[in-house]
Amino acid sequence: MQGLIKRTRNEAKRAGYEEQLRCPPLPRSLDYLWRTYHRLRRRKGSNGFAMSPIEWPDFDAFVRHAGLRLAPWEVEAIEELDDLFLRSLTADKGDGSGEQQDE
Repeated sequence: MQGLIKRTRNEAKRAGYEEQLRCPPLPRSLDYLWRTYHRLRRRKGSNGFAMSPIEWPDFDAFVRHAGLRLAPWEVEAIEELDDLFLRSLTADKGDGSGEQQDE
C-alpha cells in the first residue's frame, strides 16, 4: 500500500490511502507476538499460486525449535494476523489483474 501511495498523483486518493494505513501504535507488551508472527511468516512459502497460510505443522515446528510455548490466545492472535495479511494481498489486487489502477 505504501508503494501505491508514492505512485498516486491524485491528492484526495493519496489522503484516503494514508488514512487507511493510520492506526494506533502497537502496545509494547505485544511486541513479542508481532515478532513471533514475522518469524513464522517469513519462513512460509507459497503453493505456486498464492501465499499459503501458517498451518499447524508450522506452529508445531516453530515452538519446538525456538523453545517457546504459545498460549491458545497467542496462537489465535497469530492466526488472525495471518488471515488479515492474506486477505490484504487479495484486496490489493483490486480488479484481479494484480496491478493497481491509478485514477
